[in-house]
Parts: sequence; structure tokens; C-alpha cells
Amino acid sequence: MPRRFLLILLVTVLAGLFPVLGADRAIADPQQPALRPNILLIFTDDAGYNDFSFQGSKQYTTPQIDRLAAEGVVCENGYVSAAVCGPSRAGLLTGRYQQRFGYFMNPKPGQALPLSETTFGDALKAKGYRTGLIGKWHMGNAPQYQPNRRGFDYFYGFLAGHRSYFPYKNPNHKKGRNPTFRLMHNDKLLDETDMDFYTTDLFTDKAIAFMDESRAAGQPFFLFFSHLAVHGPMEALKEDAAPYQGLENAKRRKLGGMTAALDRSTGRLLDWLDQTGLRGDTLVVFVNDNGGGRYIAANNWPLRGYKGEEWEGGIRVPFIVSWPGRLPEGARFEHPVISLDLFPTFLTLAGGAEDELNRLDGVDLTPYLAGEKAGPPHEALFWQRNNAAVRVGDWKLIERNTAGGAFELYNLARDVGEKNNVIEQYPDIAEDLKARLKAWQAQNAERM
Repeated sequence: MPRRFLLILLVTVLAGLFPVLGADRAIADPQQPALRPNILLIFTDDAGYNDFSFQGSKQYTTPQIDRLAAEGVVCENGYVSAAVCGPSRAGLLTGRYQQRFGYFMNPKPGQALPLSETTFGDALKAKGYRTGLIGKWHMGNAPQYQPNRRGFDYFYGFLAGHRSYFPYKNPNHKKGRNPTFRLMHNDKLLDETDMDFYTTDLFTDKAIAFMDESRAAGQPFFLFFSHLAVHGPMEALKEDAAPYQGLENAKRRKLGGMTAALDRSTGRLLDWLDQTGLRGDTLVVFVNDNGGGRYIAANNWPLRGYKGEEWEGGIRVPFIVSWPGRLPEGARFEHPVISLDLFPTFLTLAGGAEDELNRLDGVDLTPYLAGEKAGPPHEALFWQRNNAAVRVGDWKLIERNTAGGAFELYNLARDVGEKNNVIEQYPDIAEDLKARLKAWQAQNAERM
């Protein structure tokens, strides 16, 4: 037999034995545990829309987060479901508008994410993932509400909405005595007296250890890395803040240092995935929990408003989805997406059944970001705390919680800064959006 025919036969046999690495891997057959992607969700806190260089910042340089953006899809109209931490997390964790179970505001003492709700930790654990939560919880303090009871195999972090970036070494310090501010490992409260850390770096150490332990166990992992950064208190390492000492605003100097630590953390996570050969097998998502905080001097340009407000500056956030080899790299996605979409995206890749997905308000983003589905993932998006809002296409209506009610209408394609209320010029559009908002509100529960 001629040599060239032997060569063709050998190549054909090898191709059958060793398929192309990654071809139609997780999407084609997500039921096979060995082929499902790892999932790393990086959830930052209170960061400004324009405080990362991939978002156009001229003051802060974030090369590692920029690197992640270059390896994935930047969702230019990426939203969260609330303008403050608690309800935003409730929507993220459940994949449902949190108003459906009465979670409109930050939780008061004794309030928590209802036990009737399924978290993405619950769902992915049931699919064979090793699930971890590192950092901030803010979803309930009593034992039955803590992460290990809400679907997470591993927890290292704190229960409150914020804490110091440094150890509580003084036993008489009020927050040092409060267990919700203290570090925990699973259900064990840690003594910080002899510890030395900066939380952003400490949590990154724990994140890498969790991923490495999961790899050693041969188990796909889902890690919810819920950063404290860059939420207050404004505490930065001197070396991180040093490049920003020329800024006039003292808060901007500290925020620059806190952002530098967040960028370093992201780089360390990506380096570990590259070095272990897991980058192509790992979906990495980077999202902020709400709009940048005015109190930390965050920069939300060109958006109007800040954390706590239903203008774009309170609800539109930096939003990256990255999976090299499976999703486009260095791409931009223009249609509106929301943090509620992450649960169904993760669950679909883990092999979720249709009935599991139907109860969620979000949608699987993968086919949209991959270009397999055209058009917008959502017909309409909704928000409500005190004020309420709805977006349909380029149009956004805000209902102000004032005596008698007041409405604002903006065309975001022409006026992303929401400077010109055009409700008088477009009464028919305003009435349509009012009706949609009212119908959605009628589906929601009483406030907690």
C-alpha cells in the first residue's frame, strides 16, 4: 500500500480516537460531567462604570481586567436587577426578579433570602459541581440562611454587607465583636487577632485554593467570588495607592489603590487558569453588583446617577462574559442583558432541564453571545425599590415615588446620560411602558 494512503489511514484513525479538543464540548452534551465547564463568577462591589480602563477610564489602569475583556464579550448594556447590594444579590442568586418574593430593599436585621428560593449554588451542586462562595454574603445571618445551607459546599468570607479590609485585632472593637463582620470558614468564626491580611488578596488566595482542590478532586467547580472591593470603608494598601497620589480627590486616590488590588486579584485568577490548562474549560464572568457609589467618589460617566438610583448610573454595570474557544474574544454585545441571566446560563451549561429553566426570569446568554441567536435576549427589563423603571428597546421609563406619581421617559440610544425627559413628546410610548410596568408590578409579592 502506498505510503500516502497509509498516512491518510493513520490520520483518520487518530482523528476518531482523539476528537478536536473542546469541539462542541459543553453545549453539545452538558449532561456528561467530565465535559461541563468550570464556572468562575467574579462579583465586584460598588465599582464605578467608568473606573476600569476597558470601560474608558483615563485615571485608573486595570490591565488584568482589560485582559479578561479582551478574552471575552463585553456587554455594553449590562444590568443588575437592583441599584443596591442586597436585592441585587437576591436576584443574582435566584435568577428571578427579587420583587417576586418581596425582596425590594437591603435586608433589615433578621431578614434574609427566603428559604423557599433555590440558589444557583443549590442548582449547580445538584448537577455535580463543587460549589464555593468566597467573600461577602449579605443574605442572612442566622445559621439556616448561611452559605453552607444555601447550596455552597465551601464558604470563606463574612456575613455582613461590608467590613474592614484588615484584621480586627482589637477584641474591644465594636465590629470585631460582631460576628457578622468577622471572617468565617464554613460555619466556624475565625479569630483575627494573629492574622495579617488585606481582604482582596486573602480572598484571592482562598479562591485559588478552592479551584485547585476541586481540580485535584476531578470535580467541576462553581465559584462565586463575591468581592468586598471596592465597597467602603475606603482602605487601600499604600503601595497600591501610590500611583494615584497625584489625584486631587483624596477618595479617588484611595479608590485607585483598591481598584489596583482588584485588578491584581483578577490577574492572579486568570494566571492560575492558564497555568493549569483550565482556561479553555472555564467560563469566567465579571460583573459589578450595582452602580458605582457616590460615597466613594466612583466615576459612572457617561451615565447619570449612582448606587441607589434607577437612572443608568445605579443599575448599568461593567459586565464581561469570557470563555475562550467557545465565545468570541474582544467582542461587544449591544443588546440589554441582566444579572438574572447568569443563573440560567450556568444551569444550561451544567445540564439543566427545561422545567428548571422555565421558572427563572433570566435567559441563557450563551447562544446570543456566540452569535447563534439574533436579536435581543429580552423584550423588557424591570426594576423597583422606591422608584421603578422599565426598559423596552432603547426606551426607558422611570416612575418616581412621589405624591401623585411622576414619570420620566428617555431614549437611551440618543441620550444615555438621561438628560432630556421626552415624556411630553412621546405620550404613546410612555403609556405603553406604563402599562408594561404596571402588569409586572401586579405579579410581585408584598415587600419584606
